[in-house]
Amino acid sequence: MPAITAAQVAALNSAAFTFAEDVNTWTQARLGNHFLTWFNSKLANKGPWKDVTIVDTPANQVGFHAFWNNIGLLTGGTTLSPFQFVALMGIFANECRANFKPVAERIGRTGFPGLTYPFDAIPDLKRSYNTLAGNRNAQQCFTNARFNTAHSGKPLGARLRNTGDARWAGTSYPRDVPFDNDPALTGYVMEADFMKFRGRGFIQTTGRSNYAKLIKYVQGYDGDNNVIDFYQAQWTGLSVDDIAFTTSNEDWDRLFQETDLIIAAKAINLHNAAAGNYLALAGDPDAAILNMGKRISGGNEYAAKYRNRMEALINQALT
Repeated sequence: MPAITAAQVAALNSAAFTFAEDVNTWTQARLGNHFLTWFNSKLANKGPWKDVTIVDTPANQVGFHAFWNNIGLLTGGTTLSPFQFVALMGIFANECRANFKPVAERIGRTGFPGLTYPFDAIPDLKRSYNTLAGNRNAQQCFTNARFNTAHSGKPLGARLRNTGDARWAGTSYPRDVPFDNDPALTGYVMEADFMKFRGRGFIQTTGRSNYAKLIKYVQGYDGDNNVIDFYQAQWTGLSVDDIAFTTSNEDWDRLFQETDLIIAAKAINLHNAAAGNYLALAGDPDAAILNMGKRISGGNEYAAKYRNRMEALINQALT
């Protein structure tokens, strides 16, 4: 099987990136265009990239620039190589069509509408987010004083606050309770961990334990982003657990989307650090790409697809 080789990586790595302008200079010199435009022209809907077209709009190019201005945060203070850059762009193309507005994971599918999708365990597809390791199940949320102070005024709060219904600790959503993905109808339920801590960002940060790391980052933040500063002030004196219970979907959407992509970049940095530093892409580059795909997705099938897509991307970048 053809492989991504050390010689190819050496040919790619003709620069070191510190800011977005470095990325733009390299892509213009190496690819002859903005990366988003180049990808759609050369790779979209072709070969391993069949059915993949990334978002190339003026607004998304601004988002691209904003994200890559966070390289120091992403890497922990070092520069980024072109190989690391294209590896991440390949992940972003896989995960979110390289859309630099990090929206939350979409929910709902045939047989599992609305909130039943993240709550339920679906055989051969997904685990229940309600019983995901590190999460508090919905019954634990609904009987927590901090959670109720923050959320019990929302729709369904009066009905479910302090519930003794053990189904809320399980893996099958109680179908006699509304499950619309609509805060005006199910706002109280939507603030439970299974929904609030679903995937967000460019590698789909999921679960209370991963969001807890971002809470700690915000609490120790020493930069000048106004949105992060606002939440840091709001969270002064509170424990990480208390913050996890009291924050809302709206809060997390703001943190991921309205902070110049600082939180989105930090989420990748934290995941990388906890998963063996896959972003270093050390050793044999073909094996390193496979490892990166598996560390991000958890599965061999995804890793193999990602590796094949990256081979096509790198070959095209070097033509």
